[in-house]
Amino acid sequence: MDQILYHYCGLDAFLSIIKNSTLWLSDIRKSNDYLECVYCRDKINEKIRGFLEDDKEALEAWDFGYNINSDLSMDMISYVACFSENKDQLSQWRGYADNGAGIAVGFSRESFADLKEAAPSHISFRKVIYDEKEQEKFIERIARESIKAMETKPVAQVAAELNQNYRLQFPVLKNASFEEEAEWRIIFNDSFSKRKRHVGKNILFSGIRYTVREKRLVSYIEMDFSKLKYNAIKEIWIGPKAEVEIQDILHLLDVYGYYDDVENYNESAPIKIAHSASSYR
Repeated sequence: MDQILYHYCGLDAFLSIIKNSTLWLSDIRKSNDYLECVYCRDKINEKIRGFLEDDKEALEAWDFGYNINSDLSMDMISYVACFSENKDQLSQWRGYADNGAGIAVGFSRESFADLKEAAPSHISFRKVIYDEKEQEKFIERIARESIKAMETKPVAQVAAELNQNYRLQFPVLKNASFEEEAEWRIIFNDSFSKRKRHVGKNILFSGIRYTVREKRLVSYIEMDFSKLKYNAIKEIWIGPKAEVEIQDILHLLDVYGYYDDVENYNESAPIKIAHSASSYR
């Protein structure tokens, strides 16, 4: 059975999603978790330093190479679009949907299958890992691969290449305190490109663009799913504080072509539209 993943957002973002059939992937460094990416990378560093601790020369070489390229903003940025497995969840409404005045869009996970076939060094679509035991396995694997690489490369070089080789995997781990978010992520690594890129037959990524958010300049990339628009969106939930009616959503979807091939549509099909059951006001 196809899983539905929910993207919580404000009304402005929701209108953009429907009008343009696009999702924004934003610079992960500007997220609400200031340890994004660094959390995973630091744990890997700690694991490898523990392995090298009895070899002073190798440990110094590792630290030298690691510190040379420790800035995650230098050569490439990770852009993410976030989803939750949880529908109509109060913490999601508060944190990501304008304190409950926004919308949650339920996307078909299967409709983004092309992302799984994309270049593994640049694009990823997967569930975030919160469990400490699973995180340890994840970190151990990367540490083993890095240690193995030291057999054919200088230790400092392996350390310097850690960001380049594993940057796409750093955003997969988050602190366990975020576990209730049950998050999935589309992750796209970009080296400040202005060109468009196709993924499979149905998805198109824009070049880097900029917007203003909370008094900061934030770069983002648009993911165009217009070729999937009839299958991608399965549900729309209206936030507990949103002054939006179901009829508004029905008319909006009709105007922007989501019902073009549908003879009879309503709030239940082909896209379910519902008000939040939360009493949060």
